[in-house]
Amino acid sequence: MKLLVPHDGSGQAYKTLDEVVKLAGKLGEAEIIVLIVVPDLCLLDVGIDECKSITDTLYREAEGIREKIKGKLADSGFSAEVLIKPGSAEDCILTSADEINADLIVIGAGGKHGHGGRGALGSVAHKVVSRSSRSVLVIR
Repeated sequence: MKLLVPHDGSGQAYKTLDEVVKLAGKLGEAEIIVLIVVPDLCLLDVGIDECKSITDTLYREAEGIREKIKGKLADSGFSAEVLIKPGSAEDCILTSADEINADLIVIGAGGKHGHGGRGALGSVAHKVVSRSSRSVLVIR
């Protein structure tokens, strides 16, 4: 079973990864693919130099998250492919799920910006659940 796990570096994303490790352990044959999306801030009204500086910083942060994820998974006896892609989170998640033919998207209920409280989904999780043609497991 191929599991796509979006990750934004938040505490909720690491909690989701912990749950994925438990799930993968029960499934036996599970392939974990983690996706880190770097937002394309160059669409904002900023200068080229500022855009490049911000983008470089975001990619460095994403690389740090990738290494932390790989270490965390290795400590649990798992390995994963960790992808870093630019774009909007929900679009990259949905496109990546199709590209890798994911059996299941496992996403946290809320990410860096939290979510609307008990029972609510964050905006990215809500959009993925609403738009995906694939099964989605939401972790609270």
